[in-house]
Amino acid sequence: MRCPTLKELPPPPKGKTGWPWTEESIQLLDTMPDGRAWPKISIINPNYNHGQSLEEAIRSVLLQGYPNLEYILIDGGSTDNSLEIIKKYEPWIGYWVSEKDEGIYDAMNKGINIAKGEWLYFLGSDDILCSNILGKVFINKKNLSADIVYGDVILKNCKKRYLGKFNFEKLTKNNICHQAIFFRKKVFEKLGLYNNKYKILADWEFNFRWINDRGIKKRYCNEIIAIFNEQGISAKKTDSLFHKNFKEISYLSFQKLSRKEKLFYKLKQLVLNKFHRLKRLLE
Repeated sequence: MRCPTLKELPPPPKGKTGWPWTEESIQLLDTMPDGRAWPKISIINPNYNHGQSLEEAIRSVLLQGYPNLEYILIDGGSTDNSLEIIKKYEPWIGYWVSEKDEGIYDAMNKGINIAKGEWLYFLGSDDILCSNILGKVFINKKNLSADIVYGDVILKNCKKRYLGKFNFEKLTKNNICHQAIFFRKKVFEKLGLYNNKYKILADWEFNFRWINDRGIKKRYCNEIIAIFNEQGISAKKTDSLFHKNFKEISYLSFQKLSRKEKLFYKLKQLVLNKFHRLKRLLE
C-alpha cells in the first residue's frame, strides 16, 4: 500500500492540529533515488482499550508518505471506542483483528506471523511515529545493509531524548524501546519470537538476544524514531513482577556471554565500584 495523503483520510477531530492531525509527511516517489523499489515495511500496532490515543497513532503511520507499507493492527478485544476508530481507518489497514489475547507480546507475535514485509516495526497505541521518519531511515543505503536499525525516541511527558548506541553493558541498565527499532523479519526467523513468559519485559529479553548475536548486523541511526509514552512502563517499575523478570533476564543473558566477555564485564564493574566508593569517601 502507498500511504494516503492528508486529504484522503477522515478529517481530524475538532481542535486537533499539527502532526499527525493537520500536517503530513512528504509523499515519496514510487522508487528510491537509484531506481530501486522501496523495501516493504510492516508496521504492527498492538492495541487494547487505548481508544483515547489510538487514532493519533494510526494517523502517524498512515501519513508517512511511504510507497510500500503494510499496516497491521492487532486488538486484544477492546471494550472502549477502539473498534470504532479502527473501522474509521479500515480502508488503509492491511489486516486487523479484535480478539482476546495474552497481552502485548502475544499480539506482537501474531503480527510477526502475519507480516509480509521485509522490515518490521512495532508501534504502541499511545505512541506516535515521527513525521517523515520512514523515508529518512530507509533512503540510507547503510541502513539497508543492516539487519537491525535503531535510533532514539522522545519521552512524551518530558520531551527528553532517550537511548542511543547500545551494547550488553548498557542493556543491563536500560532498555532499547521497541518503538526505536526496525527489524528485518529474518531476525525473528533466526532468533524466534518474543518470549511471552515475560509479560512486561519480553522486548528487553529479545534485545539481549540480538545484541549478543554477532551474525546479526546492527546499525544505530541518529534519528528520533517515535514519541514514546513511558507512563505505563514507569508504573510497572514498582511492580514485583517487573523486578523478578528484570533479574531473571539479566542473569540468563549474562550466562550467554563468552568467557572473555564475562571476565571483561566483571573487571569493569569491579573498577567502577571501587571508583564510586573512593569518590564517596572523598566527598
